[in-house]
Amino acid sequence: MHAANTEADMRLFIAVPLPQVVSEHIQRWSQEIGKQMLFRKWVHPQDYHITVQFLGDVKSKNVDSILSSLQAAVVKQQTIELSLQGAGVFGLSSAPRVLWAGIAGETEKLGKLQQAVTTAMLPLGFKPEDRPYRPHITVARKYKGGSIAAELINTGPEPVSWTTDKLVLFRTHMHSSPMYEILGEVRFGS
Repeated sequence: MHAANTEADMRLFIAVPLPQVVSEHIQRWSQEIGKQMLFRKWVHPQDYHITVQFLGDVKSKNVDSILSSLQAAVVKQQTIELSLQGAGVFGLSSAPRVLWAGIAGETEKLGKLQQAVTTAMLPLGFKPEDRPYRPHITVARKYKGGSIAAELINTGPEPVSWTTDKLVLFRTHMHSSPMYEILGEVRFGS
């Protein structure tokens, strides 16, 4: 009789982390907009990030392979200059699913990084999404009412620029706040 594999899956994704100053700009804006727009779930400031690839449920034994493949994917990657710019919603403007902060700067380099990551993850069995890559920072989910502050949304957080030089592998802890744990990071060009 064989022992059942009882190892629990971890829900993982690869992302660009944000410096604290960027998270603070988003948090100030979300507190202001939150007075008018009611969402069921506001993202914890420590959880702000730019998703590069969602991996889904993964066994812990595969984490080292993911990190090794990620490191190989970014060995020639140069730093990327990014900035906060604008905001918007996914879903109907009258009942949005997601409120997000926008990204500007070297977004073409970010798109090429995302392609390099998804290519590196393919041999490990992780398929890229079918939809086009739209980098953003999720701020809130599940709209529940209040006035849609279009002017406030479109303005977005106060602009701030930063240089990104790494990717992180996050684990999701559902129903926790903050809910993302860093399992590892890979620095560009190393």
